[in-house]
Amino acid sequence: MKFSIALLCATSFLLPLNINAVDKKLNIVRTIAPQSETDTTHLFFTNIIQLALDKSQDKYGLSQLVLSTIPMTQGRWFRMLKNSIYLDITWGGANKEREENFKAIPIDLLGGILGVRALIIRKADRKKFSNITSIEQLKALTACQAEHWPDTTILESAGLKVLKVNKFEINFKMLEKERCDYFPRGIHEGYSEIEKYQIMWGNKLVIFDEFLIVYPFNMWLYVDKKNYMLASQISYGLTQAIKDGTFKAMLENHPITNHLFPLDKWGGKKLFLLKNAQQKLQETQDAWWLLKEFPFYKDIKFK
Repeated sequence: MKFSIALLCATSFLLPLNINAVDKKLNIVRTIAPQSETDTTHLFFTNIIQLALDKSQDKYGLSQLVLSTIPMTQGRWFRMLKNSIYLDITWGGANKEREENFKAIPIDLLGGILGVRALIIRKADRKKFSNITSIEQLKALTACQAEHWPDTTILESAGLKVLKVNKFEINFKMLEKERCDYFPRGIHEGYSEIEKYQIMWGNKLVIFDEFLIVYPFNMWLYVDKKNYMLASQISYGLTQAIKDGTFKAMLENHPITNHLFPLDKWGGKKLFLLKNAQQKLQETQDAWWLLKEFPFYKDIKFK
């Protein structure tokens, strides 16, 4: 499966895109740059957006996704999304503030597994983590998280200690320097991130998945509230991709998510369940189309 993604020059963040300079038969859709060199999931989410644009071509015409070349924090992503001046679309974990200020497209990009977390830890600490049998023991340690991520609030609300950083890649540095003890990552992302990290900086850090931290958490695409056309186009395209099986096929074959399959290998995992006060459980469980296929789903009972 091939996806076409063009680069948007850095000057696009100094001036709004000149619509007259673009072929009007081609709809340009602007999104973010990777957060850092270890942000391996950026390609995955941009591929999903392009898939939705391709699947909606019959109804909405030809569209091209273009990327900024300027890395930024999640907080800035959403500021740049306001009024569609600098960005047209981005993605992020669901929370009340984002859904009040932007238009969320409620089709989960990960089928409900965003809140299923393995840990990135120091290689020397593997035995220490293997001996953890309760969430109370985990509370004695400190997690690293980016300050703008909804996960930070979820972890703190559960009584876990969190060291907040302002940039994605600093989480790895703080963990190496023993400023924190673990970096929780979604099972869709942590494995590719640690592989990239080890190629670039050595094998001091490893992935640990003998137990998983699990909380209800959806991954939505967001557009500006007034961008009804793009919201409709993306929703239509994603729905078509789910119906014809290409969405799941992408997850099964994409280098970022193919390690998840076959799903039966996730059986027998110990789970630490956390609450997410901002998750509307009754309204979003239908979006967990992939999570429901995991063998441990029967053990997930969120309150």
